[in-house]
Amino acid sequence: MKYTIKDYQDIGKKLKERLELETEIVAIKFFKNVSEIPDGFLRPFKDTGKKWTLCMGMSAARRAGTKVALTPEDNPCMINTALGWAKVPLRVLFGSQTTNKWQKTLVSVLKNNNARLRLGGYMANLPLNLLLRYKGYMLSPLSSTPFIPDTALFYGYPEQILHVTHSLGYEGKYVPRAAMCGFGESCWAGTLFPLTSKRPVFVLLGTGDRTFGRVKKYEVGIGMPGSMIFYTDKYLYKSGGDFSIKDAIKNPPANPDENTFPGWKEVYDAMKY
Repeated sequence: MKYTIKDYQDIGKKLKERLELETEIVAIKFFKNVSEIPDGFLRPFKDTGKKWTLCMGMSAARRAGTKVALTPEDNPCMINTALGWAKVPLRVLFGSQTTNKWQKTLVSVLKNNNARLRLGGYMANLPLNLLLRYKGYMLSPLSSTPFIPDTALFYGYPEQILHVTHSLGYEGKYVPRAAMCGFGESCWAGTLFPLTSKRPVFVLLGTGDRTFGRVKKYEVGIGMPGSMIFYTDKYLYKSGGDFSIKDAIKNPPANPDENTFPGWKEVYDAMKY
């Protein structure tokens, strides 16, 4: 189904209310030329003379409703090179992690990235994105987005994000992945990976998010391809039926036994031990 910009705005408002989110869902649009940026978007370095990290842009979009366009010139964080917006030798890119003491040695960096590669994350998407030649991305609250988003990023309590993961996995179609490292989580794992893999990704908001992006201690996130938010809404709170986890958390049985859930009773009756 082809969704309009208004459809995205409406679903952004609806899901924020249904999930009781504290902040807006962020809509993300990658661009290949700055001429694609509409009027009304803040360009941090061009407009203010100050640079913003990408997670600062996320914070401005979801908390203040600011529409932001970020390019390599706006962003002091090296992650734009990993997103493919600028070229840099991999030995320098990886070496920066040891210079900052994020990881112990270059071997440690390579082992970490190889592990994420096996999980279908991060570096698996780097070559593809370099071919796409993106030069930045635009951020907007989904509820007022002026564009069709490539990806969407939810921030919330673990329970709120849990409901989203249950919705995505209800039919077994879109079980979220997680290839976490604590670096480049919202800007990379939450945006590029869903774009290139076409899959949802759980985001353990990391160093930059918590240092510069005003992320609260209890917040986690999930990124997904833009159109997947409609699927999320369709199956939200369906998991468990009358025994939905949303209700179970609020009204837990005082003394759970095998009769608490019909499925438990079914298994109990068939058990042999």
